[in-house]
Amino acid sequence: MDKPVLDYNLGVAYYRLGRYPEARKVFTRLLKKPSFTPVAYFNLGLIANKTGDDRSAIDWFLRAYQNTEDEKLKALAATALKRLGVDVENSPVTKKWSGFAAVNVGHDSNVKLANEDLVGVFGESDSSLEIMGVGNYWLRGGREDGVRLSFSADVQKYQNSSNYDFSQFQLGLSRFGRLAGWDMRFTGSWNESYLGGNNYQRIFGGETRGRYGLGNGKYLRLRYRLNYITATDTAFESLEGWRHQLRAGMQLKQGAHHLRVYYQLDLNDRSDRMRATGFTSFSPTRHALRALAYLRLGGKWKGRLDARYRFSGYNDATTDTAVVASPVTREDTQLRLGARVGRSFARYWDVEGQYIYYDNSSNIAVNSYKRSVVSLGISRFF
Repeated sequence: MDKPVLDYNLGVAYYRLGRYPEARKVFTRLLKKPSFTPVAYFNLGLIANKTGDDRSAIDWFLRAYQNTEDEKLKALAATALKRLGVDVENSPVTKKWSGFAAVNVGHDSNVKLANEDLVGVFGESDSSLEIMGVGNYWLRGGREDGVRLSFSADVQKYQNSSNYDFSQFQLGLSRFGRLAGWDMRFTGSWNESYLGGNNYQRIFGGETRGRYGLGNGKYLRLRYRLNYITATDTAFESLEGWRHQLRAGMQLKQGAHHLRVYYQLDLNDRSDRMRATGFTSFSPTRHALRALAYLRLGGKWKGRLDARYRFSGYNDATTDTAVVASPVTREDTQLRLGARVGRSFARYWDVEGQYIYYDNSSNIAVNSYKRSVVSLGISRFF
């Protein structure tokens, strides 16, 4: 027997037995059979929901809701979406457009990243206003098989330290799909960065992300990112060159809470800097360990805890006598700790407070610093 109804019954049997990878494989085959496509969407949503992948579950249920004339199936999809917090008639996830805009006010204890333990060195604290926005538009399909155009803008202005005003604008194109059980994303991007109001670097990037479900809300996550950096201001020519970033980690779900842990390796091959007083390396090899916990605190409250340890070893010794008395190969260790608490106060509106602490230690004293950043913001999702 070789009929779609056999695949449907096999898929249901696998699902009831808890053999979700086999059930997913069968219902994915049914996507090619027009008369079974909506019900396959719905069952793939059930599988994603059972395996703790709420984002994919929402995507599949929405497809079932939007692509069926069967009122019973439409009602089942709507009910499933409601359990996941989605109002199918008013939610922005039913639209091709999505994104958010945010406004934050903050205070930075050490804008210049100065080592205030050195004699005669004084840091500078300042308040800032930040406006940011992200927009996504699906050119075709969705997260399971689609193409998305993304753009973002981030502008931060300091009250007094205008030389440190920062802004960046990015455009990206992503291809989403599945490959041998992996949720994949391939992205190309273009980024323009500004410091003190002047364009100082341009970054062209390529990125590959993969996520593999291990069951019970556990996922293996991999990412590789390649950037080519061009200095658009001669003062920053030392930053020109290549950067490779490789990341491997796990995502775990426990009830309403999520935990992500990962290791990241950064490899840099930059132009570095040579001047009359000597050479300075701008090409670090970095190793980082990071853990993020996303917490549901009850009601409309949510939180996030973030901890990262990073070691940076520079590829060549610094000989610049304006910085060091004798040649030194720079090594830094940085601890970054963060906490964030937010609350939804209206449909699609959030208010959020955040604290981040940095402690950077270096064997070149001028590069050591401590810094605290506090911010309060409001965001609107659409």
